Amino acid sequence: MSAPHRTIAPGSPSARFLAAWVGANLAGGFVVGFLENNGLQFMATLILTGAIVGSLQWCVLRVVLSRGGGLRWWPLASALGWIVSALLRSLMQGLYAPVVNGLWQTFGFWEVFWLNLVTGPLMIWGMAIAQGLILRRRGLSLWGWVVLSLVGGALQGAASAALCAGYCPILPPLWAGGIVAGFGWAVYGLVTGLWLVGRSFAQETV
Repeated sequence: MSAPHRTIAPGSPSARFLAAWVGANLAGGFVVGFLENNGLQFMATLILTGAIVGSLQWCVLRVVLSRGGGLRWWPLASALGWIVSALLRSLMQGLYAPVVNGLWQTFGFWEVFWLNLVTGPLMIWGMAIAQGLILRRRGLSLWGWVVLSLVGGALQGAASAALCAGYCPILPPLWAGGIVAGFGWAVYGLVTGLWLVGRSFAQETV
């Protein structure tokens, strides 16, 4: 069966990989969101996100791709890539703010939804390129990974905003940031994880 039409059977290596990958992203997002919501907003948003999420992703990848090596730079590449894109995004506010406002005025919903949808890809592109360079050594498409990561970043932001709009008022204040961010990163993990499975990525696991 060709990669794009591969089914994921329950209990299969692909299913186990996908569950672990989504769980790693969820856990990383939860930690980041918890820190952001409890006094470490600048550190968590601009500096720690790539390191935390990338390290948990690496924990999954190093088991799946136990042969061939080449993954030891994943946490560092993720951390540095995130920092670069986060800093550049902070300098681009004058460029994307009118886009966000235009989408809000045209389509409605709420402003933070469009803000997160637009800035999600801006926050993740550096990490996506850094990770894609590593995945290219495993025979995967650099730009395929980047594009899917950007899509995942947009959906991550939108999903977080949608969940918060509906449930933040009733979530425990201590945990609300972690729950919302964890949900968003789980959506990102599902998008990127399905792409990895579709490229026979998880078939190397045992």
